[in-house]
Amino acid sequence: MGVVYVKQDCVVRWSQGQSPLSYGDVWDDAAPLVVERPDLFSAEPTRIRGRQARPEVDERQEEPAVPPPVETATVDPGAKRTTAARTKRK
Repeated sequence: MGVVYVKQDCVVRWSQGQSPLSYGDVWDDAAPLVVERPDLFSAEPTRIRGRQARPEVDERQEEPAVPPPVETATVDPGAKRTTAARTKRK
């Protein structure tokens, strides 16, 4: 038994009536709707949750000898602010 994945959200009209399809749903590849309308399904998963985009690495490119400086978003303990506090409007 294999499975296929729905390619798009739609309501399909076919020989046995109408069926709603939701993007990414998993169907048995022997189901009558899949056999009749294979154009609506993909053998590869259409939605994979949690996948992180991985940048392509060019192995010919060398890493910099000195990493770029890291900015800090918070003030160090004991440091004074350089801006004046806002005054209340009346």
